[in-house]
Amino acid sequence: MANSNQTIRRTPLVSMGKAKRPHQEFKTPVAILDYMQGVLSADDYVDLRECVFEHDRHLTKTQQGAKKHCSDAFVYTRSCALIFSDLHATLHVHCEFMHALNKCLDLSLLVADVMVRHTLHAGKMNDHDEHEQGLAKNVRFQQDVVEITEQSSTRLRADKDMISNSNSHLRFAMRYKTLARILHLSRGHGDDSVTTQHTDTTAAQQNKTSSGPDGAIDPGFRGCNAYETLKNKCMLGAILQYTARNKERLRIERSDTKINGAPANTAACVALIEAQLLKKAATMLQNTHCIHEKKERLELAMHKTKAENLLLQNELDSVQAKLAQMHK
Repeated sequence: MANSNQTIRRTPLVSMGKAKRPHQEFKTPVAILDYMQGVLSADDYVDLRECVFEHDRHLTKTQQGAKKHCSDAFVYTRSCALIFSDLHATLHVHCEFMHALNKCLDLSLLVADVMVRHTLHAGKMNDHDEHEQGLAKNVRFQQDVVEITEQSSTRLRADKDMISNSNSHLRFAMRYKTLARILHLSRGHGDDSVTTQHTDTTAAQQNKTSSGPDGAIDPGFRGCNAYETLKNKCMLGAILQYTARNKERLRIERSDTKINGAPANTAACVALIEAQLLKKAATMLQNTHCIHEKKERLELAMHKTKAENLLLQNELDSVQAKLAQMHK
């Protein structure tokens, strides 16, 4: 009788254990992916699978690049670092380009303002006053250029820091907690951190109504390690796709940029155009502000020439006088 009671007590315990841990046969990301094929739509499954493949290719490339045996944890950490380094670099290049354009515009407006003010005052002063005013304008112009450059550099550093901080691995992991959002990123939709909170709320409401890919997944999977590992692979693969698309899109956008007809597709090209603009402005200011000096140099040269001509004339007169004496 005792054995019978023990058997009766043990049976429900085993059943309860199975209820708490369903789907024990799905212990790997591959098994979870196979399961998803049966519950997700064809498009969702294909896109998620491509994200996983993209991540695995990058992981293999990272491992091969190490050129020595490394632990899986090291390879994964290194792979993540490269993924986000590439993302940051892509966004930083475009950020530098946009700041270069803004700086060039500010300097162009400065040059235009200086030239207009100089033209309005031209002809109202004597040579000496114009010379003094010209020197002062040159000094102020150089100071304004330095100020604009420093402000641009400060804003650029702040924006690059913001890009790195808002696009960290942790922030992406917090932002992309659902398959719906991962698919949203993998399919080419941009990520707007300003609307992240609203989008997350919308996604959560959709999940509650069991709509979308997350609703198709059995709740028993969502807390297991294999599912979380697979979802993380999908997220990292989606980031790789997002980075590649943005790199090409931003390159195309920059390739169409021109300033006064000159190509300006990189920050370096914009900086060269900016340097030429400042050089021309400085030359114009120098030419218009140094009329007094030029007149002085001209008068000095004319006086020197007259003195030399007088000496030559005296010598010529002396020679002619000697020649006249010889002919007598």
